[in-house]
Amino acid sequence: MPAREGLAIVAIPLLVVAIVWLPAWVFLTVLAAAVLLAADELLTMARDSGHPVGRALPLAAVAVTMGVGWYEGGIAFLVALGASVLVLPTAQLLHRARPAGALAGAAVAVLAVTYLGFTGACLGWLRLLPGDAWGPRLILFFLATIWVGDSAAYYVGRSFGRHKMAPSISPNKTLEGLAGGVVVTFLGAAAAKAGLQLPLSWPDTLVIAALLAAAAPIGDLLESQFKRDLGVKDSSSLLPGHGGFLDRTDSLLYAAPWVLGYLLLVGVLR
Repeated sequence: MPAREGLAIVAIPLLVVAIVWLPAWVFLTVLAAAVLLAADELLTMARDSGHPVGRALPLAAVAVTMGVGWYEGGIAFLVALGASVLVLPTAQLLHRARPAGALAGAAVAVLAVTYLGFTGACLGWLRLLPGDAWGPRLILFFLATIWVGDSAAYYVGRSFGRHKMAPSISPNKTLEGLAGGVVVTFLGAAAAKAGLQLPLSWPDTLVIAALLAAAAPIGDLLESQFKRDLGVKDSSSLLPGHGGFLDRTDSLLYAAPWVLGYLLLVGVLR
């Protein structure tokens, strides 16, 4: 069995158990660990490419920002995020390579918090804001819809792909794969909404499916752009057949704020 499919067969049931049958903090702990590993991969790629960026302080800022947001709310989250934007560039004054690379190092450190910390917090809020009543089902809907769409794009593109979507960024992605992913994303959203008995209207479900169909591939391309700029293929080799945690979470993290924002805008979440 290929490593890609084998890892999914083992990991997905364990994640479902953590989401459905265990307290919310267990899922948040798993999510925080995944985001921190993704952030560490981003920082490592930058360092290996010659950017003078630290490790411990940016990772601590990511963890604190997410934790404060989940357990103290939006205002505290903004304060933590703002503090990181001030502290991390200031920390470059202490780097042994200063002033060489100070701008790039500070930019990467702040990006780790403002991008991964923010998107990770939003994904956690999708579990927390609906409470135990339907928070687990919303997370399952979100993950399942993205994963089936992503898998369809991969297999359709590999089997039928002829026209490159963004050859300079991600040479293996094709327009045929994108089309297959979009179609299956809508079908997956409809099936997940019905199967999970999610308390969303069908119009809301279709809007969320459209958001996921657009946001998931954009998130993937965004991360691919960073990797191409840094001259690497995968963010790490931690996940056999999948690359690293940044490779596996790019679509999920980028899509989370869009879905959360829509649900807050229409009053489904408060």
